[in-house]
Amino acid sequence: MNEAVPAAPSSVELMAKQGCEKLGLESFDALVRRARTCRRFDESMRVPREFLLELAELAHLAPCGANAQRLRFHVVSDAEECSSLFEKLTWAGALKDWSGPVEGERPTGYIAILAERPAPGKPAAPITEADAGIAAQTMMLAARSATPEVAACMFKAFPPRAIDVMGLDGDKYEVKLIMVFGVPAETQVIDAIDSNPDGSINYWRDEAQVHHVPKRPLADVLV
Repeated sequence: MNEAVPAAPSSVELMAKQGCEKLGLESFDALVRRARTCRRFDESMRVPREFLLELAELAHLAPCGANAQRLRFHVVSDAEECSSLFEKLTWAGALKDWSGPVEGERPTGYIAILAERPAPGKPAAPITEADAGIAAQTMMLAARSATPEVAACMFKAFPPRAIDVMGLDGDKYEVKLIMVFGVPAETQVIDAIDSNPDGSINYWRDEAQVHHVPKRPLADVLV
């Protein structure tokens, strides 16, 4: 018996959606779409240290270059230590009129992604840049899949000696990324590439403080 041929999708985006449905990717598609960077948190609901350790466990199981496992993870959950590390981070460069979350909206957990140096003071292997990105995205997706959801923000904007605040040896380790975590206290949405009122592709906030993330359509990034 012949099956009817489905109608061709009318856009690349619809094609991607139909592909997700056919392949059973709807849940993961939804997870990726809501796992946006979060910068305001409910500080009254602290992320347990055990949860952060579980994220580090998942990250260290993720693929890495040559399976060399050069990454190391440092978990910070103590309120005083979180406050000290918070002061070293530079927040949301595209939001010129916002200096970062106020008290009550700050992250309640941190995981620093570090790479071992081959010799004291020497740069870590270049592949650790890719390794760190894989580990960071693994933790971000894992956190958002939790119940209740935990949101994250990845930081590269910190001074070289931020490692001193964590009491770690800067000659032995190089800080690749600092991840912050907390129960989200803001809404983030993916929006059209031309959604920003200033005409740029920067993320932006509307009057209701919803955080908009402009993204190019799939057709524009396929080459």
